[in-house]
Amino acid sequence: MQVEYTVCLERHPLPAGGYLAQLTLNAPARMNALTLEMVTLLRRLLVELRDDTEAVAVFLDGAGSRGFCVGADALRMRASALANPGGAAVEAEAFFAQEYAAAYLIHTFPKPVICWGNGIVMGAGLGLMVGASHRIVTDASRLAMPEISIGLFPNVGASWFLGQMPGRCGLFSALTGVELSAADALYAGLADYCLTDSSKNQVLRKLLLLEWCDDPTWNAQCLTECLTDIEAEQGAELGTASLKDCRGWIDELCSQAVVGNISNKLREYRGADRWLSNAAQGHARGAASTAKLIFRQLEVSRNLSLLEIFRMELVMSANRVRDPEFAEGVRARLIDRDRDPRWCYRSIDEVPELEIEAMFKSPWSKSPLDELI
Repeated sequence: MQVEYTVCLERHPLPAGGYLAQLTLNAPARMNALTLEMVTLLRRLLVELRDDTEAVAVFLDGAGSRGFCVGADALRMRASALANPGGAAVEAEAFFAQEYAAAYLIHTFPKPVICWGNGIVMGAGLGLMVGASHRIVTDASRLAMPEISIGLFPNVGASWFLGQMPGRCGLFSALTGVELSAADALYAGLADYCLTDSSKNQVLRKLLLLEWCDDPTWNAQCLTECLTDIEAEQGAELGTASLKDCRGWIDELCSQAVVGNISNKLREYRGADRWLSNAAQGHARGAASTAKLIFRQLEVSRNLSLLEIFRMELVMSANRVRDPEFAEGVRARLIDRDRDPRWCYRSIDEVPELEIEAMFKSPWSKSPLDELI
């Protein structure tokens, strides 16, 4: 009987002893969309590698050529919610807890974590990648947090990294779900290096020849120097950083204190910039309730620690996945694919304040993350 692992671990022996661990998300047919089984196994393997003195670093990548990770398996989350209408979405909540624990572990890993973020890197995939110590995008990378299109919200630590993006770029990206290029990722601090898409095996071979030792700080420095040299040698084509080019317009738009005003301006955009037009259209198609939730999410998280943010987002996710907006968004985008969701509210002004406040109220007496972190 052949066993198919949703996350594969390969130990690459090093000349001086020990090994470099390659963790591969292994669901290429669905572009490595994350499931409960995947994140549970990913977290368990990360814990083992953290505690194994022979493991000097982790190289995290995705199977297949289309992308690192397209995000979470929204169809299974929707099915979990519909199985118990109005009550706990048991599988979805378990998924979020394991996923957040794995992502938090990557953020706080005591050894270098290299993430190869090629191709499509969206939603939860971006959440995993951003926590790595050495984040690589390629000339073919396309990143986004498109949750507004399915009535969810950017999560897996998004409150943290969206808040650290330049100016108001994080809020803009979340409200529009706009696609970001490799150049955007570097400008926004979501990635550290851009390499050629076809060079992964070559890069991995070079990493195996580094002078690894039992000092994680030394290893991280050597790794930084190596990847910087490789990037300079390759000179990968970056393309346009639209976030940078449109930064003035974005900051002026998103500095308004009322999210409804931001939404109205986005919907009214008739300029010639194609990227901004796509962003405006993405916002217009998204859920008004998600837009209002995102605005509050980034306000509330401004002074929270990373762990506090993960706890907050877990509460929000458990509540939001039960909401009919999420079920309808997934139906329109991933099931019927008519891209015509029948949202509960036509505008942000219609979204009740009490509904947004309810998203931040914990459904548990104790956070499930406390047992995993």
